[in-house]
Amino acid sequence: MSFTIQQPVDATQETDGANRTDYVKLKSTGGPIHESIGSLRSFSKDTPIEDLREAYKKDGYIWVKGLLPVEDVLKCRESYFTYLSDTGLLKNGTSPRDGIYCGADWRMWIGPGKLRRKFGQVQDTAYTRKMIAAHSASWYQEFCDHPDMKNFIERFSGWSNASLLRRSLLRPNIPGGEITQVHYDQIFLRAGPPTSLTTWVPIGDCPMEGGGLLYLENSVSLGQRLEQHFKAAAADLTDEERISAFNKTMMDTGYLEKDAGKFSKLWGRRWLAADYKAGDVVIHNPYMIHCSALNEHPDGVIRLATDLRYFETGTPHDTRWEKVWTVSICI
Repeated sequence: MSFTIQQPVDATQETDGANRTDYVKLKSTGGPIHESIGSLRSFSKDTPIEDLREAYKKDGYIWVKGLLPVEDVLKCRESYFTYLSDTGLLKNGTSPRDGIYCGADWRMWIGPGKLRRKFGQVQDTAYTRKMIAAHSASWYQEFCDHPDMKNFIERFSGWSNASLLRRSLLRPNIPGGEITQVHYDQIFLRAGPPTSLTTWVPIGDCPMEGGGLLYLENSVSLGQRLEQHFKAAAADLTDEERISAFNKTMMDTGYLEKDAGKFSKLWGRRWLAADYKAGDVVIHNPYMIHCSALNEHPDGVIRLATDLRYFETGTPHDTRWEKVWTVSICI
């Protein structure tokens, strides 16, 4: 194991987050994240809006505790793992709501695409089909349209009407498996201006060891600078190539780096981590640099989360994100 637990994970709610980051060892795809972890700053949903706006402007994110009803979040989690329960993903005899991993080779549970092919896994399986189809399921679409989320976004942003981009990624992060590498969201939304707000929603409790999102401290301006660099480098490409996250100026995955520790050292910034609880939401700027840690939950809990993106109705945005995510599976 690459982390050290000095108390049960269940006790994290009683622990000061700053103290937790002093000894919790996290890991990215590229290796350990050494001595570069700080604590994400949290807010109550009842914090005055002006205070939240000021924090968002300064930090590039706000972590809002208990924004969504816990039971609504856990029902979505239970629905997801019930839907996938006949694929072999879960440990026998465990509750779908708990989402306990079966313990098999994590490469079997990669989503369809390049990485799955890289590891020699069959693309078309019961798991990959259901993983894709879950995005269109009524229980997930109802969760995406949760009125508490929409109402808060409108109150926070000052928009009279917030619209949801229907494309989202419902991500199960398997213990020990591949994770979300270093990036900022605008890389993938280049066909429109940076007008969106991303809400990252953990669907269930997610302690630091469970592979929650890490945010690079004070990184909005860095993300803007990097995007200007990529834009200049892509000047001779076609319009279609320029808006692609996968053009030749980028890594083949669209990400910035797989080694989060290396990236933070290069730019002299800490990664900010948190013990997330069901009902929490993090709202972040489209240029805020982030990634996830490797899921090394000692109880084998699968981290489930989604990204919901909002824009002010009627304003320019990346229209490619208006449709629910799907992918063609090639055997």
